[in-house]
Amino acid sequence: MIISDKDGNREIVMDVWGDFALFTRTESKVERSTYDVPTPSAIRGIFEAILCKPVEFRYQVTEIEVMNPVNTLTFMRNEVKVKADAKKLDPIDVAAERTQRHSYMLKDVYYRVHARMIPTDEYKKMDPKAEEKFYGQFEKRLKKGKCFYQPYLGSKEYMCFFDEPDDSRKPIQESRDLGIMLYDIFDQHRHAPIVTSVKKAENNSESYAPSYFHAYMINGIVKIPYYDSIEVFKQKEE
Repeated sequence: MIISDKDGNREIVMDVWGDFALFTRTESKVERSTYDVPTPSAIRGIFEAILCKPVEFRYQVTEIEVMNPVNTLTFMRNEVKVKADAKKLDPIDVAAERTQRHSYMLKDVYYRVHARMIPTDEYKKMDPKAEEKFYGQFEKRLKKGKCFYQPYLGSKEYMCFFDEPDDSRKPIQESRDLGIMLYDIFDQHRHAPIVTSVKKAENNSESYAPSYFHAYMINGIVKIPYYDSIEVFKQKEE
């Protein structure tokens, strides 16, 4: 659904839900532990699964409404300690590399998410009506349930369903300080990993500089600051 505020700024609103979700905390190393609510980057990924045109525009998540109580569970599963080499195609010795790891995750989640499309400066000059066109495309795809790939809730194992907002559902009446949360691991202006070292960039090695923000849930609603806001903590490029 597309809504407009009193200033005429348009915004996409949709409901997303699933049986399980795992929005991994960056401080979790071996065993995964989830945030209580989705990260802006996870929500951005859901929007991009429906319509993604990184050259033309980017998504700015503005609000997350928590519609179901925050319920968690812990379980252990068998994994392997190494990744398969895509070039060599060598098999992994599962018996030798097997390990058991805990996952602390969310269950029975339901969110109402809000986002705006921010056209790139270059494309906006080429097509002044670009914003209106893209909102129309997204609304059509949302109504028909179309997506380029199956969206997921934090981790690819946990399928995400989406639809237009269900007016019968209301946010939970709960408030809490969620602490410092991951905002994104990409530079949203370039839609590419943030490279903080020229030497690393020349060597084509990945270098991530995550951005963070202090999140609060007020009566079930988490307001997301704009990426360029001083409320978003980013590492400066060298």
